[in-house]
Amino acid sequence: MSAPGHATQARGVSTPIAVEAWRPAGIEDLEPAAWAALRDTGSVAVVAGPGAGKTEFLAQRATYLLQTATCPSPRRILAISFKRDAAANLARRVAARVPEHADRFDSMTFDAFTKGLVDRFAPALPQDWRMTDGYDISYAKPREIQDFLNSIAAAAPAALRSSVAAIQPGRFAADVLGRYDLPETLPPDNQADAISYAARQWWQARYLRPGTAQLDFVMLNRLAELLVRAVPKLKRALRMTYPFVFVDELQDTTSAQFSFLQAVFGERAKVTAVGDSNQRIMGWAGALPEAATRFTEAFGATRHALTWNFRSSDALVELQHIIATKLDPNAPRATSKAAAEDAHDPAVLWTFSDQAREAAFLAHWIARDIADSNRRPSDFALIARQRISEFEPLFRMHLGTHGIRVRNDDARFGTMALQDLLKSETARLLLGLLQLSNQPHGLVTVWRDVTGTLERVHGAADDEAAQYRVGEALTQATTQLRSWLRSNPPSSTHAADVLRQTLSLVDADAVRRYARSMPNDRRIRIRIDGRAGEPQSRTPLPAQRH
Repeated sequence: MSAPGHATQARGVSTPIAVEAWRPAGIEDLEPAAWAALRDTGSVAVVAGPGAGKTEFLAQRATYLLQTATCPSPRRILAISFKRDAAANLARRVAARVPEHADRFDSMTFDAFTKGLVDRFAPALPQDWRMTDGYDISYAKPREIQDFLNSIAAAAPAALRSSVAAIQPGRFAADVLGRYDLPETLPPDNQADAISYAARQWWQARYLRPGTAQLDFVMLNRLAELLVRAVPKLKRALRMTYPFVFVDELQDTTSAQFSFLQAVFGERAKVTAVGDSNQRIMGWAGALPEAATRFTEAFGATRHALTWNFRSSDALVELQHIIATKLDPNAPRATSKAAAEDAHDPAVLWTFSDQAREAAFLAHWIARDIADSNRRPSDFALIARQRISEFEPLFRMHLGTHGIRVRNDDARFGTMALQDLLKSETARLLLGLLQLSNQPHGLVTVWRDVTGTLERVHGAADDEAAQYRVGEALTQATTQLRSWLRSNPPSSTHAADVLRQTLSLVDADAVRRYARSMPNDRRIRIRIDGRAGEPQSRTPLPAQRH
């Protein structure tokens, strides 16, 4: 018998839930405004402050759309985020709540989505914009942009020189390249204003030239927008594939990203956008002001405001409200749904004259708090304003005097930061196998995540017999790995040997192919020679935790 409100499911087969019978997965309930937004049949703009559960709302809406067949198979949901970690976080939440439909939920960044379109469909670009020798990703330095603007201002038509010279290098990418819609056919040079002239000169210098093109992600965005505008079949295919689109962190969406979103999904698709204008931190990079208002108008969306806060106690909610009203006098006060810790200050402000005093004080404070409470070192996180590599040695040294180890999530392993590596699905698969081998009982969520990933690795998502084989193979693999680990304790075994043994129990080639197919895992290179994957810093790092 299935639990009330959840799909009756054999492996790989699920019966849609009636809309009126659907209940949230993994949480007790949603606030009334969240229910209204979730059931809305059109485009919606969900605005909420920190801790309101914006990402969780998207995960629940995805679960609702998939389990009720409001998004019927084989249609998919596309979720676009500003940052890779946000995209990965949302994908994990959906996979945990609705594993039987996780393969129909695509979560990626704006940059990954637009780059993917250009990489796949570049030959369909209009004739004037077709590449001859491919492209490299290249970011121009501020000095390069300044020199470029100086050179084109001197050569510009007399009527445009002063306007071109007034363009600020720091705003060039956002205000010039990002706002310039590429014409399908290049017009004569004399048909241009200052912005169009500068943009076209840039494209001419870095793209419309012999040899390999030099592109950044703003330029890739503009090429992708041109593609879907110039190739109606591609636009129709995207809209048919993705009748539902999510946009996370709407407040950080740039003009280029917004115009791309509107060009592809401005008609027919149901777009759900979540954000908080008070958390807009990317204005320097061209983030839209009043993004929620712009979205509501452009997509005919209904606006919903969430006011429950699941992260902050009443004292923190009050502090947040005071700050929010300085930015927006009409900001609503949230309702705390989090319990306050007894005898614990929710927020404290300290100032230090130098990093050495800061490191020593924080290390002592953490050690004292651990001794006086039930908290563990892993309960503490340090988010540093300065470069973490500059602060970490001092902080690590002082923590070490208290017997506390620190893990630097910004440490690099090969070409990837640890925090990115740990968010990849491939790394989580391998770590999950080790967890299940070390602790065979009680890790239901880990087992479900590993099983779901292996089913996708082996293409077993819609094959009940194949899913059964994956489950049996996982049981056998964890049993064998558990036995091996007992004979090869971590204290005397090289990590490369552990990785080699783990991969020997699964189809390593299939895992590699899967990693290459995943937008967030394409930088993963599985190496087991014990050298290439080591961090650039040899210091043991198991506090910047997120």
